[in-house]
Parts: sequence; structure tokens; C-alpha cells
Amino acid sequence: MYIEKLKDMFLHTTIKKDASLIPIYYHQEFICYTNEQAITYKEYLASHQEYYLHQKKYAVEYDDQTFLESGTKVAGRMWITITVPDEKPKRLEVILIAEFKEEKIYRLWELTYPDWSNLPEFEKKK
Repeated sequence: MYIEKLKDMFLHTTIKKDASLIPIYYHQEFICYTNEQAITYKEYLASHQEYYLHQKKYAVEYDDQTFLESGTKVAGRMWITITVPDEKPKRLEVILIAEFKEEKIYRLWELTYPDWSNLPEFEKKK
């Protein structure tokens, strides 16, 4: 059940670049722990509203053999490929654990390689 919710979120928010759906998929008390950073719901929403304005495209692949679900938690391995016009696509490997509360993503622990926060595609635009 929660694996499908997670995949549904990636389809409708990340691939389709629709930050307006973040409140549908993410709990108001959401915190993302990613590569030694903690990002609150408010920060996450604002950053994705910014990311999705640009001409980046996102593709998602799942290593379905690694996905496990236990109670309200999902763990797995996936890849997100970011394509920017006139640049070579960048493929990120993601290892994640997502916890749900009230049917929404409440906590997310993830490691990405390479570290997404060091990529120019995610620098703050001035």
C-alpha cells in the first residue's frame, strides 16, 4: 500500500513537476533527512516550487527487488535522472526510508549519490 503511494507521489510531483500536489502527499510535520541536512515541510515545498519552474526533466527508476514495506515505513533503492537542456543527464542513486503518518509522507531519510545538494541543478537561483 505505502510503496504504491510513494511511487504515485514521484509520478505526480517529481516526474510531472507539480509542486501543488505536495500538500496531498506530504504531512504538514514532514522532515526530510538527506545527506547530512534536515529539511522541513515549508523548506521542501518552497524548494520544489523553485526547482519545477526550470526546464529540468526528471525520470525515476525503481529497484523493485529492494523495496520493502513494514507497518507505515517503506525502504528501497531507486534512481532519479535529471535532464537539463544542452547538458548531459545526471543520474542519482537514492537509498531511502519513508515513514507515513495519516496516509502522508511524514519522515524521509535518504542518501543520494552523488549528493544532490552539490549539483548545479539545485543551486539557489538569484
